[in-house]
Amino acid sequence: MKNTKKNYKPHLSPSSITQYLKCSAQFMFRKTVGPKPPSIALLYGKSVDEAINIDMEQKIDSRENLPSNDIKDAFVTEWDSNKDDTEFHKTDKPEALREIGIDSVGHWSETIAKEIQPKMVQKRLAVEFNDFDFNILQFADVITEDDVIIDNKTAGRSVSISKVTNKLLIPHDHRLQLTMYDIGYEANESIKAKSLGLDYLIKNKKPKIQQARWKPNKEDRQYVLGLMEHVANGVKKEVFIPNRNNMMCSKKFCGYWQECEKKYGGKVKP
Repeated sequence: MKNTKKNYKPHLSPSSITQYLKCSAQFMFRKTVGPKPPSIALLYGKSVDEAINIDMEQKIDSRENLPSNDIKDAFVTEWDSNKDDTEFHKTDKPEALREIGIDSVGHWSETIAKEIQPKMVQKRLAVEFNDFDFNILQFADVITEDDVIIDNKTAGRSVSISKVTNKLLIPHDHRLQLTMYDIGYEANESIKAKSLGLDYLIKNKKPKIQQARWKPNKEDRQYVLGLMEHVANGVKKEVFIPNRNNMMCSKKFCGYWQECEKKYGGKVKP
């Protein structure tokens, strides 16, 4: 494998690989039908990311964080600019979630933001593999001066903590993403990341942040490289199967439920 600036082959990303593994039919519909209007979860996550990115990008040179109110304003601007394009479910509470987001990015700016000195923000980490017909295209949220790759996440509830190690139990799809970043960073920068991290902004009324730092080993890399190849082969052979057992398979969380019922039959839960 090698880094590539020119990418002529179809590409996969951490999110598309995760999407295929969770529901390959949804992956297919996204490619054939096109993207659906964003959900409230995507609106929230995009607004949080934009607020954090604005602060981190300017801090590369300034080495100082923006005032907390500026970061809150960035969240509000992004939210308000995209809310009219968002498809809200009848159970959504957008105004309440908007306030939670404002408090959450404010809490982030007043706590862990001060500990981070970025050298790259939204860094492109494309990788070309000669073994199969897909390249990898991905963007790391923040890479620090001491080579720690940090991905910012929003979550509806706290991440579980191991009773044995007292560390966060990083979900499988997040480990996949971090391992792909690890591979991509070495391929592009010719050095290894010191560690990889997740900063979770929990959607509580009282702001909460959980941090995890982790480093994939040889077996983790081997597993992820195998998944990449299997997913690429599945896409090439057009193996697309709906996963109605997935907790995200519902009319609320999947914008392709009508196409899915029409093609595959059955009923998608409300």
